[in-house]
Amino acid sequence: MKKLVAIIVGLVILAVLLLFSMTYSISYNEVGIRSRFGKIDENSIIREPGLHFRLPFFADSVQPFDTRTQLLKPAMDNLQTKDGNQIVVEAFMLWKIDSEGDGPLRFYESYSTLSEADAILQSKFSDAVSVLSQYDFNELLGADSKLEQAESEILARMQAVRAEGVEPVYAGVSRILLKEKTSQAVIRRMKARRDTLAENERARGVAEAQRITSEAKTTADKVLAFASQRAQEIRTRGEEQAAKYLQQMSQDEELAIFLIWLDALEKALAENTTVILETDFAPWHLMNIQAPDSENPIPMPLDRMDEGGAKSGTSGAEGKTARSGATTP
Repeated sequence: MKKLVAIIVGLVILAVLLLFSMTYSISYNEVGIRSRFGKIDENSIIREPGLHFRLPFFADSVQPFDTRTQLLKPAMDNLQTKDGNQIVVEAFMLWKIDSEGDGPLRFYESYSTLSEADAILQSKFSDAVSVLSQYDFNELLGADSKLEQAESEILARMQAVRAEGVEPVYAGVSRILLKEKTSQAVIRRMKARRDTLAENERARGVAEAQRITSEAKTTADKVLAFASQRAQEIRTRGEEQAAKYLQQMSQDEELAIFLIWLDALEKALAENTTVILETDFAPWHLMNIQAPDSENPIPMPLDRMDEGGAKSGTSGAEGKTARSGATTP
């Protein structure tokens, strides 16, 4: 009975081992290469994910490869630019197994594992990065940088590995460093270049300011000339109109003078005003409380009275010494 049990257990284990050796699985992100007795052909590529069957034991062997994008990042490399600057470059490349056509088969024939492919590709990628030596330092950095063009050339150089079943996806430069001595020299050159650009911009700004000032002055002169001409026209028209009134006023000179005096007083006392002045000069002589006599119906200042001989003596003295104090509400 014990022997029967042992035989049954042995047969079960054998069946499990046989089943295990006859099956394999491929993940959704993998492609498999199945070799039969060490030989491969186009039918050896297994792309469908899931459980598959194969000949047991060592008749068939299956090597799965990850088809996801891989990052290749070699060590930083020293390069010399076209203008003689020593730079340290850190670059990277994204790549994956070419899953189209017989790409997985070519990759299997070139590399045994992804790690081996990564190590070999690093050397080839470093050679491709040397294309940066064909550029000046200012062409790699700055506003007019041609770094994107250089990255495209690096990626183009790596297209040769497609024959090995490798598909380069993207190549880029993450850092460009300068050695200390080179950095100081480059900084001095960059500063001199920036100073030149700043001086050019400053000169252009001064020229533009002068142009704007000149245009503004020209415009202002035109406006002033027009305003002066217009003012002269208005002044001439006013003089023409005033000549009519002056002709009418000349018919009664004393009345005209009296009206001018009244107008002057009205303007001077238009607001709350306190005035303390001599009353012997026009038009403030009108504030004299002494009423004009019949001989002089229009009050005259003292100097005109003396000249005309109309009054003298006490009246004149009083006119000189009188004070006029008026407060207008």
